Amino acid sequence: MDVSSEYALKLRHEIEEQCAEVFPAPTDRERVKSCLSELNEMSNGFKKALNIGLEQLVATVTPRIRPVLDTVATISYELSESEYADNEVNDPWVQRLLHAVESNVAWLQPLMTANNYDSLVHLVIDFIVKRLEVIMMQKRFSQLGGLQLDRDVRALVSYFSNMTQRTVRDKFARLTQMATILNLEKVSEILDFWGENSGPMTWRLTPAEVRRVLSLRVDFKSEAIAALKL
Repeated sequence: MDVSSEYALKLRHEIEEQCAEVFPAPTDRERVKSCLSELNEMSNGFKKALNIGLEQLVATVTPRIRPVLDTVATISYELSESEYADNEVNDPWVQRLLHAVESNVAWLQPLMTANNYDSLVHLVIDFIVKRLEVIMMQKRFSQLGGLQLDRDVRALVSYFSNMTQRTVRDKFARLTQMATILNLEKVSEILDFWGENSGPMTWRLTPAEVRRVLSLRVDFKSEAIAALKL
């Protein structure tokens, strides 16, 4: 479908280029261009059909991935040093999730165009990220738990970066920023990354969401969070 859509536009472009030679009169060229508008509509029709097909495909894939995501809700991020070290050896959930993605998505790559496969992967990422954000917002974190989340998100970004030709970092930006916040030594450190101090980083979390994430840290005081000027 994506190839058909592309070719329809390419055909229109080539015909328009030849119009000047074949039809010297402006009125004739305009008539031809009017007819060519149907090729645009055809291209858009192919794109819509493609999007519907991809959404249906994702709908068959995600139920096989969701059970692994649901287990993340049972994983503790209130970690001691020994628990954090143990997680480094015995990954609690990321590898199982990536195995589920590999089993249910990666095998489709040789059956699809590169563009379609990239679109599929990004739709799957959207599903995963949305679910993870909901789960993480319901947890409690120690500082080491914040480090664990950072490690988990980095592993996901690394895996999916190798899976698609398109950038995936923006998809994980909110989770990455959550991990940054949960890594802080103290509440006021957020000001080192906020506003004029944000540098090249564009915050995807609102001030209210930043406060909410800070409140997930078991050792951060609500008074200090409320006093922040974001």
